[in-house]
Amino acid sequence: MFPDKNRMVRNANALWAVFVISPVVYISTTVPIVLQGRGLARNTDIIPLLFLALAAVSISNIGVMVFIQTSPRIMADRVRYDPIGRVYLILSTGAVLSEALSIYGLVLTLLSGSIFYVLGFTLVTWICLFWVRLKFKKNLGRIPDK
Repeated sequence: MFPDKNRMVRNANALWAVFVISPVVYISTTVPIVLQGRGLARNTDIIPLLFLALAAVSISNIGVMVFIQTSPRIMADRVRYDPIGRVYLILSTGAVLSEALSIYGLVLTLLSGSIFYVLGFTLVTWICLFWVRLKFKKNLGRIPDK
């Protein structure tokens, strides 16, 4: 997948930076809706139910992300022939699952007109992304330099 460790680290850093910056774009996208004073939903009674559903999905996303980041069995056979690619795939999967959380907040904010949803989900996204980054550094340390 990657010819050397340094190239993978550059690509991983770029991917991670994109995922850290994108919630700022989501927040700036929602500002006109929030300033308008109301969301795009015709029936606002659905917002609490949608929040509960997306919170449950977020908890399951976090659970899957934690499992992928901590399980040595994930892609265990790949360690023998492509350890660099395995570390990158684990990082990218965790980053994508983390990013999904901020998108849930974006959807709730666009429908409700309250910026608190996107801010809250973005905060959780950033916490998850920094945790994924710490696990990436730990996994990276296990790869021998060639």
